[in-house]
Amino acid sequence: MLVTSFEMLEKAYHGHYAVPAINTQGGTYDIIRAICVAAEEMKSPVILAHYVNTGEYSGHDWFFETAKWMANKVSVPVAVHLDHGDSFERCMEMLKIGFTSIMYDGSAYSVEENAARTEEVAKVCRAFGVPLEAEIGELARLDDQGHAMGCSNIADPEVVKRYLELCHPDSLAIGIGNAHGFYKGPVDIRVEVLEQCRGFTDIPFVLHGCTGMDEALIQRAIRAGVAKINFGTQVRCQFVEYLKEGLAEGKDEGHAWKLSRYAEERLRRDIKEIIRLAGSQGRA
Repeated sequence: MLVTSFEMLEKAYHGHYAVPAINTQGGTYDIIRAICVAAEEMKSPVILAHYVNTGEYSGHDWFFETAKWMANKVSVPVAVHLDHGDSFERCMEMLKIGFTSIMYDGSAYSVEENAARTEEVAKVCRAFGVPLEAEIGELARLDDQGHAMGCSNIADPEVVKRYLELCHPDSLAIGIGNAHGFYKGPVDIRVEVLEQCRGFTDIPFVLHGCTGMDEALIQRAIRAGVAKINFGTQVRCQFVEYLKEGLAEGKDEGHAWKLSRYAEERLRRDIKEIIRLAGSQGRA
């Protein structure tokens, strides 16, 4: 069933688990189906996440309508989320389409500018009854070799405190050395930043860049109040591999839908593992 992410994150925060937010590659039906069916089988809430650039081919409205249709085919709570909204106008566009969860990412700006822009979006989201996620501490992006393509900003807890005095999002992603992409080799993930921030706020935290992150770190982050964990790179890469594998093994039998079914069923198993990692099974 289609819901906002507000209640599911509040329940996760107080229940000491996290809700998986999984990138859907711009409305790819097989991925959306795998996520929703896995969530139904595991009795888990789930978030269907959408990046602006991955909607270039299918269209943002196509993604939403497909996600909404699939969400209403299952009995567990499903939110449709804009990830890394890059402007006020973009967030408004997704609100009008019907998204039930919005992220505005102003992390590239100064703390004052970020807070002002975040609060501008937050005011409209409140009017729509839709929760807003914000970010402080810009995340790096990793290339295919696992090398940072940009600076990973580990947020200063005092800066986070100042930020939260200036704006009031419903959840917050804090840079702790995490990055988008595959981690290769040692990474400096500073979960203690979340633990220090928990001392002055009860806002649910969000952990980005979870693909390949050490599971012990993820569990520690959940104990520090992370209520939403994001997965994207792992899911999209595995889906493509399953398509290749299905073709190589003749699973398609000359039918595109049979290839889709094979890849979806394989990916569904991976989604279940993500749900287990988040601890959200049986929480719907």
